[in-house]
Amino acid sequence: MSSNSAPEHMELLAMLLDRCPTTVEVIPDDATSWSPDSTDRQLHYGPFLFIDGNLGVPQKVLYGLYPYAVNVFNTSRKDFISSRDAPQASSRSKPTDLLASSSIILLANPSHQTTLNVRKRLVRDGIIDSEKELRFTSSLLSSQHCAKYGELWYHRRWTFAVRQQLGFEDCSCSSFYIPLASLRQELALISRACEIYPRNYFAWMHRLLCFRSLVRSHPIGVLPNELGQILNDEIDDTKRWIACHVSDYSAVHYLVGLSQLFPQARGSKWGLYHHSTSLVRAYPSHETLWMYTYAACLMLKTHGEDFGEFLEGFVRPLAQRKSANVSADDDSVMGSQHAQRFLARRELGSRWEFEVRC
Repeated sequence: MSSNSAPEHMELLAMLLDRCPTTVEVIPDDATSWSPDSTDRQLHYGPFLFIDGNLGVPQKVLYGLYPYAVNVFNTSRKDFISSRDAPQASSRSKPTDLLASSSIILLANPSHQTTLNVRKRLVRDGIIDSEKELRFTSSLLSSQHCAKYGELWYHRRWTFAVRQQLGFEDCSCSSFYIPLASLRQELALISRACEIYPRNYFAWMHRLLCFRSLVRSHPIGVLPNELGQILNDEIDDTKRWIACHVSDYSAVHYLVGLSQLFPQARGSKWGLYHHSTSLVRAYPSHETLWMYTYAACLMLKTHGEDFGEFLEGFVRPLAQRKSANVSADDDSVMGSQHAQRFLARRELGSRWEFEVRC
């Protein structure tokens, strides 16, 4: 990118990001292979694509613009810090360059902690509206490039906390609160992040923390009707997700953690034991499902006859199976190894439980 076009491109991209697009995606290559259609719906936003509220940013253009944005950010940040202590600070103008450069830096590098801290300061000072910052992070998190960064999810939780007027010192992963009315919209955002970036640990953790914030705000054993319905849908949706993504340990961790958050709702509604054992029977080579089954067994107060049949009729025969002339990564061998570990883990768990009771 030429130095002459960088200011113009930064201004244009910052303007498009300020609109908080429905989706943002970093598209491969440069802008030469992307041309507007015959209706010219882009309205001359080149080299960027902006159609129906969806923003496409060519990768080469973004990374070419990044060094320039960093330089602008560093300069405008120093000016902003010095202006805070000036006598006329109360009437200072909006730091346009700081806002523009920070938005572009976060699109290219969502874990840029200095930029995130500056935007926190701007939110605290009222220069950035907290609701607008939530919409901005929603746009970034709709991108596969950004959805995997835990720093960006943390920044979103911090912004929720500020919106609830918890104060800067109290804003942390454990103190934020999401209103029940906003929960479904937040879950939809997280679901997209999990779809576009497989096994997205930070997205699933954010999902769990959303429900944890609601648990703190309601008496134990009492669930509002709306939350109860959302919880029922969440159980069913997550179980379907795991059935379609049998290697997604983050989803399994989330479902088990969610059941521990709502012990008053645990039982036949959850059905984790039958769900996990049916999956591990179908896909015994996946370690994630064995961990899921083990966790589900631990949550059962009494295993009953079903567990005895599962243990003696499936796990133990599988653990004892010996296959000749097969590679170590063969599915049957891996299933047998997982079964052996399951039995060993259960034996160690039983011994520990016996010692504790004694």
